[in-house]
Amino acid sequence: MNALIIFGLLIALMLTGMPISISLGLTVLAFLYTMTSVPIESVAMKLFTGIEKFEIMAIPFFILAGNFLTHGGVAKRMINFATSLVGHWHGGLGLAGVMACALFAAVSGSSPATVVAIGSILLPAMVKAGFPKRFGAGVITTSGALGILIPPSIVMVMYSVATNASVGTLFMAGVIPGLVLAFLLGLTTWWRARKNNYPRVMLFPQRNSLQATIGCLFGAFYALIFTAVPPWLLGMALANWLPNAGFAYFLAGVFWLGLAPWTTQSKWITRIVYIGLIVIGLPMYVSFLLIEPFAAVSPLYASFVPVVVMLAWLTLIQACGSYTKIAPTFKFELMWESLEVWRAYWKSIWGLLLIVVVMGGIYTGIFTPTEAAAMSAVYAFFVAVFVYKDMKLADVPKVLLSSANMSAMLLYIITNAVMFSFIMTNENIPQQLADWLLMQGFGPVVFLLAVNVLLLIAGNVMEPSSIVLIMAPILFPVAVQLGINPIHFGILMTVNMEVGMCHPPVGLNLYVASGITEMGITELTKAVWPWLLTMLGFLLLVTYWPPLTLWLPNLLGMH
Repeated sequence: MNALIIFGLLIALMLTGMPISISLGLTVLAFLYTMTSVPIESVAMKLFTGIEKFEIMAIPFFILAGNFLTHGGVAKRMINFATSLVGHWHGGLGLAGVMACALFAAVSGSSPATVVAIGSILLPAMVKAGFPKRFGAGVITTSGALGILIPPSIVMVMYSVATNASVGTLFMAGVIPGLVLAFLLGLTTWWRARKNNYPRVMLFPQRNSLQATIGCLFGAFYALIFTAVPPWLLGMALANWLPNAGFAYFLAGVFWLGLAPWTTQSKWITRIVYIGLIVIGLPMYVSFLLIEPFAAVSPLYASFVPVVVMLAWLTLIQACGSYTKIAPTFKFELMWESLEVWRAYWKSIWGLLLIVVVMGGIYTGIFTPTEAAAMSAVYAFFVAVFVYKDMKLADVPKVLLSSANMSAMLLYIITNAVMFSFIMTNENIPQQLADWLLMQGFGPVVFLLAVNVLLLIAGNVMEPSSIVLIMAPILFPVAVQLGINPIHFGILMTVNMEVGMCHPPVGLNLYVASGITEMGITELTKAVWPWLLTMLGFLLLVTYWPPLTLWLPNLLGMH
């Protein structure tokens, strides 16, 4: 009965148009004054203790980092890099939008920020290139939702605050589902573009699609090898001299980051790295890995293994290089699409490395998630103001003020949501719900289906932060009692929040995209349906296949 009174009062207040944070606070105060004997002094205590958790400090830092990146030119360079990779396929700019949203999501932690940063640049370009406005709006609105699934994620921090789950483990658990959803959204984009014969972005019209694809893949492969292998080798050397291996690799990465942009200016240095790492180094490494499997073979025959591997590798890259004319083996020079990918990659490298700073810092133990958030804010400020110089120092106070406003709004919601969670627990409502479900014989399958329906309905009337802070303390104990993994349950809630951000009446991404595209909410809702159906199918996959979420944290030993 108390549960009906609490939720009835909360819904009634929200229907009056009152902000959710104030509705939560008034519901708590009214119930405490009239229905319980809890001392009212405890309200003041809860207001302060509710926001004194260390993890909450990550929220304003991630918001600040996202704002610096949005206004600092990072999004523009990520779009150019994504276009150089996938622009030659059907619906190239649309695919570039999905990829750019995924990349920006990995540094911002915010879905609306991703829509604004990518959409404001890409949507006008798509319309100019001949894409229907509805197609571009559908791509950006739904792909922008990746901002809360691909870590870092403010919604995951909210879930951690509400349930005491590990933020670092949640971040790692979101990586694989985020990449899978990005692939599915890209597949939907490509299929619709191919069906309707939407334009491609062919950098070199005289070349066919296969040549362009091989060229782009080789450019990306070379850039990855050039970026990752030298600091890895240097880090292994430094690890013998420094007490902390993680710090050794971090120091090596910083050193190479400072050196690599200079080395790319010299063709001879890039050729030496090309020969040493790709032409010779890679087959030698593969040969080294094959030593153990061929240990039982006589030395005479075993000696042919590196020779065969080297010849096969040289034949492959020579054939690819000759066909695509990108980098014939004995010329050692990038050309065509591979050169464009190489250039776009180095122009966007400072933004892309923020992914390494946050995720690498958390995994190696250099930073806690909160410290990683602070580091990302400082790094984003440095890149926006001093590296790319797209933001002036005079613009910084404006960014700080808008970040403070958004942070204050979220922190006020958190304080009232913590109080709401307190009366839920005090009235034993989560335990009563769990007991009722078990008594009805409902298992995890039915419970998870009910949770999805409940969260999707809640997404019609509330925004994600409020839903997580209100629903997680109620549903989490039930999920644990039914044997559902807390991290899996957190990712499931996050995916539900993604869907909620893309459908009316309060889908935040819809309103942000509406402002960019100047389209009505009804028209925009029709535009997102193909991608929204893909997201609903992905939600079912996440719900009933936990290994998709838990494989990476288990692999890394995070529980």
